[in-house]
Amino acid sequence: MRGRIYDSDGGPKGNPHSRRWEKGVRGEDFMIRIDIDICKRCGRCARVCPSAVYTQEKGEVPVVRKAKNCIQCGHCVDVCEAFAIQHSDFPAENIHRIQKENIPSASSLMELMKSRRSNRTITPAPIPSEALSDIFEAAYVAPTAENSRKVKVTLLQGEDIQAVEDATMKFFLRLANILMSPMVRPLTKLFLRDLYNEAAELYRFERKWREGKRPCTCNGTALLAFSTPKGYDFGWQDCNLAYQNASLMAEAHGVSQIYMGLVQTALKFIGRKKTECLLHLPKNHKLYALMALGMPAFYYPNYSDKPKK
Repeated sequence: MRGRIYDSDGGPKGNPHSRRWEKGVRGEDFMIRIDIDICKRCGRCARVCPSAVYTQEKGEVPVVRKAKNCIQCGHCVDVCEAFAIQHSDFPAENIHRIQKENIPSASSLMELMKSRRSNRTITPAPIPSEALSDIFEAAYVAPTAENSRKVKVTLLQGEDIQAVEDATMKFFLRLANILMSPMVRPLTKLFLRDLYNEAAELYRFERKWREGKRPCTCNGTALLAFSTPKGYDFGWQDCNLAYQNASLMAEAHGVSQIYMGLVQTALKFIGRKKTECLLHLPKNHKLYALMALGMPAFYYPNYSDKPKK
């Protein structure tokens, strides 16, 4: 759509020397404007825009040429020191000056990452609402391919977690009954050695499950399911970037987080429709990561250096 140039009163183009808002261009459903009174003409917006929305002649105010290409990433408004760019998707109240004193140092961030553990001593204690809110926010702000923002995080609690636990245990017990049956067992031992060796662990899980515990979901009081629409090319990458953000935020709040690889393995065989139903995924979404959360009985006082391989 062809852009229009706006005067300070928002009307159509008039005397070019009197206008305040320069080169206001409407894309599909948003407006981008540059305030020429405060623009420093540094050209940073043109340099960082991944979609070539802006062009600039040396020393001049950047020009909005291809607003329809905008992917709403916010690079331009965040790089502008003068707050000269007005973007309808990023109103002034949503743009914040970075408080560098609040950013953790490299050493403190490394300490957090090295001390992070899959602490499975989860108790029935509820996760503080503030912590859960921050975990969701951390997942939301994770980078995505082309700023697609297609990741959805679904929260499961209570009976919904129990349903996932039951489905997982029943799947593996059915599988074990086949692989460990008298006729198949020798073949399992010969060709599926890892599964054969894990049979004892499975039966230990079964005992806990029949006692009313949830070994497959680590007794988590919350499950987070990370999904994107089916057919999206970067679903795995985007979901696991969001997972990593959420995991670090959970660790910062003292909330245990465990990757649900065992459950995800079962869900692959249970079927897409049943998985969508069990996890309450948005319609036509595919699961890429699953996290159990909960408050631990205690914390690790130490961390050890990982053996070099």
